[in-house]
Amino acid sequence: MASPLITPRPTLLALALTAVMIAPLAHADAPLAADARTLDTVKVTADGEIANGYTVKNTRSATKLDLSLRETPQSVTVITRQRLDDMGLFSLSDVMGQVTGVSVSVTDSERISYVSRGYTIENFQIDGMLNTFGGSIKTNTDNVIYERIEVIRGATGLTTGAGDPSGTISMVRKRPTDTFQMSSNLTVGRWGNQRLEADLGGPVAWDGRIRARVVAAKQQSDSFRDVYKLDKDVFYGIVQADLTDSTLFELGYEYQSPHTTGVTWGVVPYWGADGNPANLPRSTNLSASWSEWPIIEKTTFARLEQQLGSGWSLKGNVSHAVRDTDGSVWYGAAGYPRADGTGVTAYVSHFNEHSTMDVFDVNVGGPFQLFGREHELVFGLGQSVRKGESEATSFDTSAPGYMQVPDWRNWTGKVPVLPVTRYGRLSSENELRQRAAYIAARLRLADPLLAVVGARYGSWETRQWGYGYDTNGNRNRTTRTGYKPDDTLTPYAGLVYDFNSMFSGYVSYTDIFKPQNYRDRNGNYLEPVVGDMYEAGVKAEFFGGLLNASAAVFEGKQDNVAEIDDSVPLNSLPDGGQAYRSTGKGNKVKGWELETQGSIGEQWNISAGFARTRIRNAAGVLQRTTTPQETFRLNTSWRPGGIEGRFWLGGGVTWQSRIWNNSTKPTADYLTTGRTESARITQDAFYLLNLAGGYRFNENFSAQLNISNLLDKKYYNNVGFYQGVYWGEPRNVSVTLRWKL
Repeated sequence: MASPLITPRPTLLALALTAVMIAPLAHADAPLAADARTLDTVKVTADGEIANGYTVKNTRSATKLDLSLRETPQSVTVITRQRLDDMGLFSLSDVMGQVTGVSVSVTDSERISYVSRGYTIENFQIDGMLNTFGGSIKTNTDNVIYERIEVIRGATGLTTGAGDPSGTISMVRKRPTDTFQMSSNLTVGRWGNQRLEADLGGPVAWDGRIRARVVAAKQQSDSFRDVYKLDKDVFYGIVQADLTDSTLFELGYEYQSPHTTGVTWGVVPYWGADGNPANLPRSTNLSASWSEWPIIEKTTFARLEQQLGSGWSLKGNVSHAVRDTDGSVWYGAAGYPRADGTGVTAYVSHFNEHSTMDVFDVNVGGPFQLFGREHELVFGLGQSVRKGESEATSFDTSAPGYMQVPDWRNWTGKVPVLPVTRYGRLSSENELRQRAAYIAARLRLADPLLAVVGARYGSWETRQWGYGYDTNGNRNRTTRTGYKPDDTLTPYAGLVYDFNSMFSGYVSYTDIFKPQNYRDRNGNYLEPVVGDMYEAGVKAEFFGGLLNASAAVFEGKQDNVAEIDDSVPLNSLPDGGQAYRSTGKGNKVKGWELETQGSIGEQWNISAGFARTRIRNAAGVLQRTTTPQETFRLNTSWRPGGIEGRFWLGGGVTWQSRIWNNSTKPTADYLTTGRTESARITQDAFYLLNLAGGYRFNENFSAQLNISNLLDKKYYNNVGFYQGVYWGEPRNVSVTLRWKL
């Protein structure tokens, strides 16, 4: 494939980013007294989040050490609770579409992935605990239960075990408050969207030594896509107790059920049978109205923190999660639409799995003195075990015309429900087990020089059992597969040098070793991904840490990266799994990023970032062309009266460069010869504008307006996947009424 032409970046966007990065410098020499007056109103919560701001003071997500963003030798984006509320970001996919250097890749309505530095983010953490639920269907988590979401870009093998150069998404749940608080939000919007949230918490007993918090959300909505509907339930509860003056205990429960119907299983056909684009509208959804992938996740977790004295503490975390999915899909995406409404056939299947995930982590950490300087050390052990089992079923599609879309021009979603036979026995089981010991240290080598070093030694193993039965239902065959590479040591090293009180430079390095739970078309597991990652950059703090800015360059190399094998049908493995293939050896990624996030005084919150990433294989051919190589994100909110002001205005812009993919296109004589040819589908560079604003009527009641895709741009989120495209969302409008006590 020839290297593509680089799409010029819009001058306006470049100027906007430059202004954002330079603005703080204009105040660098301001008198200290002025800075002090600004900081008087700043409130920092116990976990480091700045109240009503767009940044945090400290983060543990990258290394488990208590570091400021400036001391962390990697790129970190923080989406605070204030930013989530201002932008009306209800789901994880909404959030990731606003993160510097991250692109949301959509295969269909239910399969969503997040790409950073050219690779899919596979590592997720919740309260520092590894979340290994994965597979072809993932929950698009609701954000109502989180205080903030942090995205660490680059390899994070020190905290997540299997290393990956893309990054880690770290979600931090809400915690009980020291004083009583109660709030509720009602959101109504386009396509019948109705959402209700409630949040209640505070001291409950023992003179405030026992505190609790309950959060719940209910959302029902149609969609700009025909047939598709959402019915979501979310519940979260936590109890926190000071057992002694030095012992803290937490016990919590989380429930998420984003039930969707009319789901898609693939994309919208792009080519017509005459060899020209079919130009199907954005609302096209050739799905059965009962087509669904219901997912229910239930998680119970506990945490114990014991203060040991001299700043040292022992922390233990355990969690048990259960995920169930059981649904059938019928979606018309195969073939090429004809002018008379025929030409399209459906993909049909049934999926079910019951999964459990048990995770524990225990660590000890604190400061220590050496050579007259104070340092910090943390070390610990962790394990994650995920198990899954699927029931043996079969389904019948033999009814005449059952797989055919009779007329794609007048689709209603009316299809007879897929006949599914359940046999009351297992068809397969699987297990993924990870264990690790880790250590990390922050070493103050000199007054201006800080080293962050660590290592993780761990094991990774996956096993799978497939079962066969005779005509009487007796098990007569067991097929065992699995993969366990040698235990591996993943080192991490970073240096941070303070140029002055505001600016510092850093470099970091980590190995990449990632066993893969992906199988090829023959059912064999792919070899582990191996490689290394380097990053260097400059970071800055302004206004006492209220505003953070960074510039980074990175380079890495990977071998054996998995990609979907589109030479075989979707989910064509015997157990319904997706087949993958290795991209081979020598994949190289290079790029750079600029970012700023935080507050300029009381009135102005801002987040902005530009990222550029290139991936080429050993032959120099550009990879991941369906992911934009350049992205720009800008979001801001202005409160002229500060925190106590009556109204605020905000908004932003997202921009991405061109994406493209090759596809199979019918020739002009396809209807008589059946011949096809290769053709490229392209989405040119585009930008989207968002608008937001709010008004506070009194101390308890306020209203907020959010408009996304203000200009109603038409664009594809994905191109070329199985010869189709996936439409992005049109203009969306919502109004939120907020009440708090």
